[in-house]
Amino acid sequence: MKNTSLYPLDELNQAHLNQSLCEAYQLSHNELCKNPNIDSSFSGSTAISILIRGKQCICTNTGDSRAVLGRFNKTTWEAVPLSKDHKPDDPMERLRIERSNGRVEAYKDHDRMPIGPLRVWLKNEQYPGLAMSRSIGDTVSTRAGVTCIPDVTFLTLEPTDRFIIIASDGIWEFITNEESVQIVSNFYYSGKLAEACDQLIKIATYRWSRKDIHIDDITVIIVSLKVKD
Repeated sequence: MKNTSLYPLDELNQAHLNQSLCEAYQLSHNELCKNPNIDSSFSGSTAISILIRGKQCICTNTGDSRAVLGRFNKTTWEAVPLSKDHKPDDPMERLRIERSNGRVEAYKDHDRMPIGPLRVWLKNEQYPGLAMSRSIGDTVSTRAGVTCIPDVTFLTLEPTDRFIIIASDGIWEFITNEESVQIVSNFYYSGKLAEACDQLIKIATYRWSRKDIHIDDITVIIVSLKVKD
């Protein structure tokens, strides 16, 4: 970690940075949607980013990718969430959708029985059926209240903070925050974090294969931290 002498962000500067990050995500969304070579009507992406400035960690998230910090407290490892998944079952997310010509319910089979997670639909249509409440792209979903605007969180890092796991939703479908930190901790002291990434991917892939023939995107990055007192 570099530049630990940088002054901490006050509330005003935090607000300015928050606005800039939100504008960056909006710009990415706009550029994707106007690209003539990409049909983003029913296609989009989650997005998560980490900015480390001195001892400050700023996480920006849209969708259901996730960042988790591994903290070692003397004898035990702790998983500290840096982001919150944007799912339509979240009360505030659902409220926004229902106020924006959308509805939230699970897909239903021929017998009208619900199958799988809650999804976002246009109020009077059987599409798009998005399982996230925020996304970059997915332009049809924006008519149902889905937004690209991220949540931005600020955390002051501590000397006990050891690493950050940044991964797509394919990892988190079957691996909890706590388990992910425990898995990575087995590789931390040897410095073999690339092998930790491989292990997370293998476990997630295996658990996906036991449930479904289709496997969601599985991407993971691990950032090692050295935070000074």
